[in-house]
Amino acid sequence: GIGAWLSTGVRCKGEDAQGVIGGIDFLRKVVRNEAIDLGENVAIVGGGNTAMDACRTAVRLGAKKVYNIYRRTKDEMPADMVEIEEAEEEGVIFLNLTNPLEIIADENGKAKQMVLQVMKLGEPDASGRRAPIPVEGETKTIDVDTVILAIGQKVNPEGIEGVDLTRKSGIVYDKDTFMTKIPGVFAGGDCGNDKISIAVESIGDAQKGSLVVDAYLRGEQIKYEKPYYVQRTDLTPASFEDRERMCRPAMDQLSAEERKDNFTEVVFGYDEEKAQADASRCLECGCKDYFECKLISYANQYNVKPDRFSGDINTVDYEDEHPFILRDPNKCILCGVCVRVCDEVMGVGALGLVKRGFDTVVKPALEQPLAETGCISCGQCTSYCPTGALQERMAIKKSVPLDTTCTQTTCSHCSVGCSLELENYGDLLIKAVPDKEGAVNKGILCGKGKFGFDCAYLDGKLLDPMAKDLDGMFTEVDYHDAFVLTAKKTEAVAAKYGKDAVAVAISDRYTNEEAYVMKKLAESIGAKTLCFDNRESGIEKVLGVNASPNTIDELLSTEVILVVGFNNSQVMRVKLSQAAKNGAKVILINPEGYEQDHFAFAYKTVYTQNDLSYLQSIAKVLTDMGKGTGVEGYEEFAKSVATAEVTDEIKEIAELYANAKKAMIVFQQNLVSVEAATLLADIAVVSGHIGKARDGILQIKAKNNSQGLIDLGITAGAEAMDGVKALLVFGEDVNPELLKDVEFMMVCDTHMTETARRADVVIPGTGFASADGTYTNTERRLQAVEHAIEEEVVFNNWEVAAEIAHVYEVEMPYDDEADIAEEMDCTVPVYREAVIGEVHGAVLACKDAKLVAVAAGKFVDPLKCTDNLTNMIEARLPKCEK
Repeated sequence: GIGAWLSTGVRCKGEDAQGVIGGIDFLRKVVRNEAIDLGENVAIVGGGNTAMDACRTAVRLGAKKVYNIYRRTKDEMPADMVEIEEAEEEGVIFLNLTNPLEIIADENGKAKQMVLQVMKLGEPDASGRRAPIPVEGETKTIDVDTVILAIGQKVNPEGIEGVDLTRKSGIVYDKDTFMTKIPGVFAGGDCGNDKISIAVESIGDAQKGSLVVDAYLRGEQIKYEKPYYVQRTDLTPASFEDRERMCRPAMDQLSAEERKDNFTEVVFGYDEEKAQADASRCLECGCKDYFECKLISYANQYNVKPDRFSGDINTVDYEDEHPFILRDPNKCILCGVCVRVCDEVMGVGALGLVKRGFDTVVKPALEQPLAETGCISCGQCTSYCPTGALQERMAIKKSVPLDTTCTQTTCSHCSVGCSLELENYGDLLIKAVPDKEGAVNKGILCGKGKFGFDCAYLDGKLLDPMAKDLDGMFTEVDYHDAFVLTAKKTEAVAAKYGKDAVAVAISDRYTNEEAYVMKKLAESIGAKTLCFDNRESGIEKVLGVNASPNTIDELLSTEVILVVGFNNSQVMRVKLSQAAKNGAKVILINPEGYEQDHFAFAYKTVYTQNDLSYLQSIAKVLTDMGKGTGVEGYEEFAKSVATAEVTDEIKEIAELYANAKKAMIVFQQNLVSVEAATLLADIAVVSGHIGKARDGILQIKAKNNSQGLIDLGITAGAEAMDGVKALLVFGEDVNPELLKDVEFMMVCDTHMTETARRADVVIPGTGFASADGTYTNTERRLQAVEHAIEEEVVFNNWEVAAEIAHVYEVEMPYDDEADIAEEMDCTVPVYREAVIGEVHGAVLACKDAKLVAVAAGKFVDPLKCTDNLTNMIEARLPKCEK
């Protein structure tokens, strides 16, 4: 660009004398270290930032007296006030309300004096400023050696032939197309139409013009049209009375005496704390949903003219402090999508249309705060709202509209395996949105998936390794020391007690690839592997498989579903409601104390005692019907339930289940007891509802990769802690009772959990948003995990395990997760033929099934989740009111 680099004169007598120079020319010479003879007395004419720069530069070059000549007062000067104040501190003499009348030259033609016309302020001019007018007969004369004219710049059009020029030599161009007289030559900014202004306006012209130029190069000739934006006209100072008025934090800087004789940087800038404090003063930078708002998109697409329909506006007063959902009814277009998705899809009905006609508004049920309506905090309303009326409440303190990048990945909380899109801006996670094409969830999420995506990155995240000193206090150490200390202490325990005294605990929130490397570490040092979230498989005793025989979508086309031992799995509840709409009879059987909300679709709901009597009675009805007589173990099983009491309700349920052509049982593994799971498998085998499509068992495992750990051979749970003296914990927060005999412990996790506090060495871990790899969900579907961000942590989870192995002189030659996956697929049989996105193994036939008698036990026996991140979001979500 050519800009506007010629200084303009003041049109006074003598301005062509030697020693008179333009402000831009003067500053350019200084920057280029060209010789300048200023003399002792320097006068700078002008009131803008260029004039202030020239004044302060002249001071630094040694001028004894530096005058600033300006025809208005300081209050009218366009320069930044801080520049004016600092120039005055440095000794600049301000001669306001004066204007150059004549520059007097000596016999050699060099400026020696300047005559100034004294001015006064008259009435405001077109710009709104009071116009300066001469005071008749009143002048001042000052001695000068150099005069710097800094009142403006103009364009130098030399070298650009064939274009039309303005009176001030600017390039003439069409203000809508930016096209000059010459086709294909465009102009804008300072160089054209006499529009000399600040740099940001030139940058704006460049941005607008680039759209026109791009179209021209593609064979189109278009005009730039300003996008339509919604503008608030109702804001007054009273609108901000609830906001604290905050001043900009002061910047440390050199004093006037320290700075005025040199060009050292004057201000030192902000440290991180002050920079954040300054940024936090911002009130708001527009609707956070701008980049995904369908209304604003359509408004621009169809060239909206809202003034045609101007009139009364329905303004709604509202208050809502839901921790994750931000409501603004004044942005609502009354499409009703939120009401429908809440009611028809999620089955909750927390939102509704209130009043009628012009006064209609979407409000929470009974006009209560949203969190008190029965809202399950799934966030579906925010995902499907086409405007900014319902938005995610961001974790960042000052939320602004951001043009985010989307990454498709898989939720890291439960075993259903919902696909989602993580939205990020650089390494800042913004939100999670359900994947409408997700193989399992088909566009829905629960509150944990929707709002628990960033738990690994919340306040308190570990960034540096730590080890306890002799006083038992944590101190920061470098990674090498942390790895060596972990290996050497573990090795010492193994030498003292044997290798069976060493164990590696691996969380079921990790990817298959991460868990594979951690298991390989354990094998290389002869240690046990376990997951404290693992529960002994009750169905394995009967069916011979430690996996769910059937898949989730089979529920949608079966006839009868026994939901036995079920608690707050919202996506699975929606699946069950869809099955009911398709004609399935859904029967919920839970112990008292585990009552479920939003189960109105169920054919029957039963709450019983927390023992096995109800299930045993169902089994007795089945044996009395002559079911399962040829199955191995039948006689002992039938004898174990022979004395169970049968009611009419139990008989109805059992016969309904037994006589169905297709029937399924659904239960949560870490909720029901091992005995109950065994009995449920017995019931399926006795009835014959096992091993076929839409006819069997759906076992819902605890976590996103619980099944993956089983497939990798990490099957042991807390029972494996017997005799363990050294424990390496990857990502689990464990019941402290299980750790009382441990002499050395290393924990790798994202936060300082209670388990980490008990550890001897703590190493930072990473979250799922920075991981690549796969999960295996509860139905044995291999699902892709894609990284969205990079974390401020040196080593990711699998690299920590690899580095510890390196201390043992065991090399793990992986550059990335793809290398791990390649080896894993070769060595783990179940993954050899697995395909990402598909269920491996189809429906499990369970041909070797046998009946196992169960004497007594609890119905449910919850096993507490060991994933601190899932526990974190569970605690943060508001509890649904019944």
